[in-house]
Amino acid sequence: MGFVTYLAKDDAAEAVRPIYDNVEKKLGHMLNFFKAMAHSPDTLQGFMALNGAMNKMKLDPKLRELAYLKTSQVNDCDYCLHYHRASGQRVGLDDRQIQELDQHETSDAYDDHQRDVLRFADQVTRVAAAENSLIGRLKEFLSDRELVELTATVALANFTNRFNVTLEIDLP
Repeated sequence: MGFVTYLAKDDAAEAVRPIYDNVEKKLGHMLNFFKAMAHSPDTLQGFMALNGAMNKMKLDPKLRELAYLKTSQVNDCDYCLHYHRASGQRVGLDDRQIQELDQHETSDAYDDHQRDVLRFADQVTRVAAAENSLIGRLKEFLSDRELVELTATVALANFTNRFNVTLEIDLP
């Protein structure tokens, strides 16, 4: 059990109960991550708005999921890895791309663009910045919007990773 209780829908603020309904409809069950965050209704509502924007990105969903997975791996967030492995599969990542994140520099499961996205997620997660040369390479195939979206993805992954790891949120 994590450090905070997981609020049941009936115990959550009225304002966030529709979030419970939407998540349950989409995923089949309410995630403990959201049940914990529901202790702060404004935080949960803000998070859901930002998370919803992720679905409207121009950034290739495969690149987005690779960045999220790498960030979660660096932060050792088993909770996020669990859910984003499934998300990665849904957007078309193959098993090797999901399993060989540690070997991304040498694995032939990734192309050069994917490797640069993985490097970016790693660097931004570890030091909150990326090498200028790496950003230059990313800008060769990503628009400014996509680079912003990649950065937002890594930032959001770091948020969820830190939330889940710090509060020891349990699966599901």
